[in-house]
Amino acid sequence: MQIATDQIPIHPLRLCKEVRDFIDRETILVVDGQEILNYGRQTIPSYRPGHRLNSGPFGTMGVGLPFALGAKAAKPDHKVVVLHGDGSFGLNGMELDTSMRHKLPVLVVISLNGGWTADPAQEKPGRYLGYTRFDRMAESLDCHGEYVERPEDIRPALERAAARVAAGQTALVNVVTDWRARAGTAAFTSFAT
Repeated sequence: MQIATDQIPIHPLRLCKEVRDFIDRETILVVDGQEILNYGRQTIPSYRPGHRLNSGPFGTMGVGLPFALGAKAAKPDHKVVVLHGDGSFGLNGMELDTSMRHKLPVLVVISLNGGWTADPAQEKPGRYLGYTRFDRMAESLDCHGEYVERPEDIRPALERAAARVAAGQTALVNVVTDWRARAGTAAFTSFAT
């Protein structure tokens, strides 16, 4: 799998590439989820101490947005981007309200793959989440929302969202990604851009 793939639904690697190419070396990056966390760890580098936070190896999903708000409160002059899985975002997504209420504008990017991505061969209650329009939820909380289904639309959506964040409004970009993608050892073989 090449990281620059144009497949639809969007491969999580392509989403990670777009985020990687969009952020600068001073951006504080928070990554939270299952598949997207694994892809993000493998493809998005960090350059400065204290500029990367993630949910860690022990399943503490849902900390992404709260970590991002803490980072923004601690370093208000830094850009803060949180890359979430849809399941992990669902655990604390209402913190969008906190971000607006306390003027902590961050950029939230969601990998919307429709479910918890544990072994898809196993039928487990609650595994399928559907494709929630988190962008509409964000808009209802006075945040900026974007919905993306095509890979070439990711970067323009990130740019529009970042402009809103720079103006003091939290923004959320909800990106539909491939539910079949798995970040295991054979998930990809090339980082070609």
